[in-house]
Order: sequence, then C-alpha cells, then structure tokens
Amino acid sequence: MVKATLNLAVSRIFRQNQILVLHGPVLVGKRILAEQIAKQLRKKILILDLSKSMDRRRIIHPDLFFSAHTKELIFIESIDCMPSILVDIKGFTSKFKSQPKFILSTNFRFQTTFRFFQVPKKFILQEVFPCSLLSLKFNKSEIIWQHWLKGGFPGFLSAPSNRVMANRAERILDKIISADSVPLVGHQLDKHSIRHCLELIAQLNGNILNFQVLARAMGISGPTVLRYIRFLEASFIIRLLPALPGESKKRLAKAPKIYIRDAGILHHLLGIQSLRALSKSTWQTSSWEGYVIEEIAKVRPEKFQMYYYRTQHAAEIQLVITKNEKLSAGNEKPTIAILIQTGSIPMINRALRNCLSDLPSRKNYIVQANYQAEPGKEPANVIADSLPANCYYISLANLLQKLSLLR
Repeated sequence: MVKATLNLAVSRIFRQNQILVLHGPVLVGKRILAEQIAKQLRKKILILDLSKSMDRRRIIHPDLFFSAHTKELIFIESIDCMPSILVDIKGFTSKFKSQPKFILSTNFRFQTTFRFFQVPKKFILQEVFPCSLLSLKFNKSEIIWQHWLKGGFPGFLSAPSNRVMANRAERILDKIISADSVPLVGHQLDKHSIRHCLELIAQLNGNILNFQVLARAMGISGPTVLRYIRFLEASFIIRLLPALPGESKKRLAKAPKIYIRDAGILHHLLGIQSLRALSKSTWQTSSWEGYVIEEIAKVRPEKFQMYYYRTQHAAEIQLVITKNEKLSAGNEKPTIAILIQTGSIPMINRALRNCLSDLPSRKNYIVQANYQAEPGKEPANVIADSLPANCYYISLANLLQKLSLLR
C-alpha cells in the first residue's frame, strides 16, 4: 500500500501539546498514517470512529474518557459526525495538564465543515494527499506514466488488472457520493445527481467553470449546481484553480478552472484504462495539466498559492505560483510561471511571450509530458534559443524537487 503524503514535523507538534487535525479524501490512509505516528512516538493508539454509534456512546462523558487514557494517543475519525467533540477536546485540554495526545481526522475540508468553529492555535490543520510522484522511485519513466494513468490512491498503482482498478475507484466514488452533505450545504444532495455532476466535470476537466453549462446539462438551477460544486470541493475530489488576481490593462479570465484532482479517478470516469488509450484521447492535454498541478500542490509549502493566467485571446499560463507574505490578494507577486504542454515541440507563440512578459516571475518553466532529464544533467539549465529569456525546459520530477525546497 502506498503511503499518504504528509509534510509535517510530528514530534515538534506533540511536544507542544498541540492537536493534529488530518483532513483529506476518503480511503487515503489517514488511519495508517496515525498508526505510523503512534509508532514514531512509541505510544499505544486508541482509535474511535465517530461514524459508529458504539464509539459515540463511549465518549458520552468525554472528560472522564480522556482522563482514563492520558498515556495513549487517541485517534478520532469522522469528527464531522459529532462536531461537539471539538468543543469537548478544547475544554479538556484547557482544564487539565495531564492529557493524551490527540489526532483528529475528517474526510471533508475542515474549514468548510466547521466554518462556525473558531479554530484555536493548538489545532494544527494538515491536508493528507494521495501518494505523490516525489515519494516514488521515478528513475524510470514508466513509473511516471503509470502514476499519471492510475493516480495516487492506495491500491491504485498496485492494481493487477483494469477490473480491480475500476472496483477500487468505484469504492472511493461510492464513499463520496453516499456521504452526508447536510453539514456542508444544508441539505442532503441526490446521489445520482452527484455522480452525474462528477461525470460532467470529468468531461470539462481543465476548462473554466461555467455554472450555467452544468446547470443546463443537469436540468437544475445555477444555485443548486453551486451546492454540488461546494460539496465535491470540500470532499477533496475536485479542485477549483482561481484566476490570478490583480489589476491589469488586459481583459483577463476571472472565473476559476475546474479539475478532477486525482488522475486515476478522472480516467476511470472517462473510461480510459491504458496509456495507449490516453495518448489517443482528446482529454490527454487537460489530464496532464491537472496531473501536474495536483502533484505541485502536494509538495508546495502552504505560503505559496496557485493561480492561472489567461487573456481574452486564450493565451494562457496554466500555473502561476505566488508567495503569500501577509499582503492582500491583489498585491501578491508571481514567483514562478509554469507552462504545461503535451506536444513534442513547445508551443511558444507571440501571445504566450506577451503573457510571460506581463508577469514579473523570477523563473518560468515548461513541463512537457514526453520530456525527461538525461542522467547526470540538469535540464532546467539548458535554455533553447527559441524560448523567451528566463524560460527553461524541465522534467516534472526535477520540477517537483525544486518546488519542495521553496522557502
């Protein structure tokens, strides 16, 4: 089983008696991660799943229960099924000096589910991602292509056949579709409509989000579509990539772009089961674009934000990374611009050159699906004569290594 990606100094957090909150998609391996942390801390782990009534009855009197397990690591799953537990834990940790170590987890974005809960400083939020390319041994290009095709969820890469892979993807989708959407959008959404919405989003992967197009296709109103989008985004199944904010003399796209976050789930929804089928598909470009963006999201530090830049003439830089230094959104300065392409020859026309000149980014990279670094060479330092100044070829593996070192 592939380990989930988590960049965190665990020992430092628990030395300060802070509470770790893991939020990420279903079946991503949060429980396995908690068990690894308990082993690292040399503590016995106590697991409570609040989606089960039996475990909810065990903590009817939380102060008594926590006091009886002060020497253990308590891992509480599905805290969205019992939101009051956050208040109980906050009150217990403020009253008692002797307390257990806590790890909480939820399958939904914490800020969305508990938007009315003021998160104290003791609560450390950490998103858990599926397996990243950086955590694999990507010395062979076949590993990259298989990771792109199958995605990073546990069991996807090791699936012995397309049938097993499809069953595992369906299990994840069923878990998401059958989840309780009341805490997120105010009422229970129709399961068949959620699945229909996901299939439509897969068709529109990498495009600018248009609520009216989705509403007409689903036969519902625009505000109702917005509820489905909010639910799917909070479930970590889709990503909304915002447009780069700020003032410009040019007319720029303002609406976000929408992606299915895991490439394996995307290809399952599109019925793509092999690299050959993917290479001949019309969705190859948007699939590679979403895959690169998601892999970068797994390794980038939190203070770096991701946007896209698109003019009215459809000249687009697929990813712009800015550094957040407690400035307003409009004053964020682009740090890195990344062009994501699939062709064998980079397409750098006049409009793209103008886009790169509009952004005061220090580094500009071109990531192509079929470009791999030669052993012993650094492709980022090789500048082609046809490329704009300060623009570099780079393989995805080397780009991820560079971005993981950003500070």
